[in-house]
Amino acid sequence: MILSTLFLVISCSFCVAIGLKSDGLIIHTAQGPVSGTLATPNVRQFLGIPYAVAERWEAPTNPPNHTSIFKASNYSDTCPQNLSPLNKGVLLVAGGQGINVSESEDCLTANIWAPSIGRQQKTAVLIWIYGGGIQFGSSNLPQYNGEHFVNDHDDITVVTFNYRLNVFGQPNSPQLANRMLTQNFGLLDIDAAIHWVHANIGAFGGDPERITIFGQSAGALAVEAYTYAHPNDTIVKGAIEQSGNLGFATSGLLSSPTIDGTWNTLASKVGCGAVPDAAQLACMRAVPFRTLEDTVIRSGLMFNLLFDNITLFSDIPERAKAGKFLKVPLLGGSTANEGDILTVAAEVAGLSPPASPFVSEILSDVLTQVNFTCPAGSAAQDRVNAGVRTWRYQYQAVFPNISPRPDIRSYHLSEIPLIFGTYKTINPSIPITTNEISLSKYMQGAWVAFARNPDRGLVDYGWPLYDAATNSTVVLGNFLNPTGIVFTKGTILDSTCGNATQLFDFAAQISKA
Repeated sequence: MILSTLFLVISCSFCVAIGLKSDGLIIHTAQGPVSGTLATPNVRQFLGIPYAVAERWEAPTNPPNHTSIFKASNYSDTCPQNLSPLNKGVLLVAGGQGINVSESEDCLTANIWAPSIGRQQKTAVLIWIYGGGIQFGSSNLPQYNGEHFVNDHDDITVVTFNYRLNVFGQPNSPQLANRMLTQNFGLLDIDAAIHWVHANIGAFGGDPERITIFGQSAGALAVEAYTYAHPNDTIVKGAIEQSGNLGFATSGLLSSPTIDGTWNTLASKVGCGAVPDAAQLACMRAVPFRTLEDTVIRSGLMFNLLFDNITLFSDIPERAKAGKFLKVPLLGGSTANEGDILTVAAEVAGLSPPASPFVSEILSDVLTQVNFTCPAGSAAQDRVNAGVRTWRYQYQAVFPNISPRPDIRSYHLSEIPLIFGTYKTINPSIPITTNEISLSKYMQGAWVAFARNPDRGLVDYGWPLYDAATNSTVVLGNFLNPTGIVFTKGTILDSTCGNATQLFDFAAQISKA
């Protein structure tokens, strides 16, 4: 009787263990167990898992181990943002997500969407890096929810994560320059997240040997920066750059060649003095993050990346020509009217008076060509020259809910809800069109095809390898095929590249007319 009772207890314990394992909602990471939830019957969801910890202006380190189960059922706080009037205007034009989110410096967390345990495991992995000019952004936005990717496609797992921004991510401090190899802490966070995913994603059902990183705007810059910082990397097998690359850094848009005076300006304004010594640094470390954040916004300060020749190189054109980057397949591109969001955001923020539609379009088209279209073509050509399998696209679609104003077309950010399948979260009171649904399915399928097999997934999907002189640039959402693709030549898209000065002069003359 005792033996039979013991056998029953052992059997029931075994059943419980199998039950926990069979639903796949308790996962053992390198740091300890975490529990997730079912987002849908087909998708497991794990939110807010720490991938690193970091004191202010220190490099990220591994999070502490734990024996108790970490409940990964809610997003963590977002890293502190610089929501200046212009940045807030950008978010308002794009639907308003990201403005009212909780923030703290305890923000280095990852979110994972994986197939339910009864579906195919050992899947390809997509790691998303959000944009925001390295000043603002969050992985916690509804439009970045990976549920639709995983629910609608087999063989895919999606990961998003937070990284440090603005003064917290790249403080440009003279004191830190004297004691640290780099102070591009946001880029270090991104490296840490990618390595944490590689070490742990197998436990969630992902394949650590099939990881693709993809990002938009500054997130795309980070993708390309990773390929230059890690030319011999064995983790990342594919890269997707949406509306951004290292052209943002080489042009000076998001970078500073040396330490500037921004740090001292901020230090003086928060009562830490203007002398860059150890006492000033200690004072700055003690200032509440909200005080720093609010002062940055009120003072119009911008903290950019530094060329440290570790995470970000000052000789990118030379390295590109020599092929000194990670040679993994690349999918890169831009939208047809990137600059619309900037011209309209400035108006929404009250920073500029409304301009005539003609003038706004001219300004936008110049910004689009110089800062997005031409750099996308250049980055693609660099890869082709190095023998890397490369695909290039341009997104041209305009939908009522994504572009509710007549003066915004296929603007910067507008393709993201289509790729994630989260278009219903953008201006939800405006009806979704059938073309929008169909194009989203097509685009999401393309991104999944690339992630599953970066070498030839897109070839099998019907996309030709990029050759600037042939009709091999994929145009998404063109009026000739609003739910699919048409083709054009890269040389046509890039016909005015090399004339940036003339284009800006022309735009300046038009704006004064």
